Amino acid sequence: MTFQTPEASKHTSNRAAYAAFTADIERLCRTDPGSRAALRAGLRRDLNHPRTRAMHRLLTHRLPEGCDDKTAQAHYTVAALIAAQPRHAFAPDQEDDENTADEPGTMETPIPRKDGLDEEGIPPEPMPYGPSFGATLGHAVVAKGASMRMSAAESRINLLTRQSLRGIHLHLPGAVNQVRTTSATIAWGQLLADLVDWPYQSGRISRRWLQDFYRLTASADQD
Repeated sequence: MTFQTPEASKHTSNRAAYAAFTADIERLCRTDPGSRAALRAGLRRDLNHPRTRAMHRLLTHRLPEGCDDKTAQAHYTVAALIAAQPRHAFAPDQEDDENTADEPGTMETPIPRKDGLDEEGIPPEPMPYGPSFGATLGHAVVAKGASMRMSAAESRINLLTRQSLRGIHLHLPGAVNQVRTTSATIAWGQLLADLVDWPYQSGRISRRWLQDFYRLTASADQD
């Protein structure tokens, strides 16, 4: 019998919590326009800004118990980004099917890793439950129809991966707006996980974003 280490169990629990949080925010935005407006008002705002006051009522009980300000800010930022999507993004046909939500086979399958330790001798990261934002930008470049120019996407990914904690929260909305003009989708749970870890693992997360981006755009025409 295989047992998870305490660290692996914690990562699994965190992934489930992040996915549940973002799904809950999407449902809230879909069913309550007033709440969506309140969350959207917090875009690019820190926790103490007057415009985030309405967010406290909506998000405080949804935050991880005892979380610090950096973790709370990550949740507030992602909630605001979700709420800032165009109204049609919350169409009724996105409503969860309660009859099939818990059926086998409906959950996302984690992407398996091929390696053991990385080149730095660090244990592998927990398996992602969605593509990184670097992969999202890559998909935006290679998307059929409306797509991002390679030069614009490359400038954006290079800007994002050089940011401090405050900077990444300020610059993400612009990048998300660019992605929305394409058919690329954003894995909100994975983005939340990366923002939570940014204060401690920004270098590693930035490397993964860059590698995912260039892996997908390797064959794209340079403009």
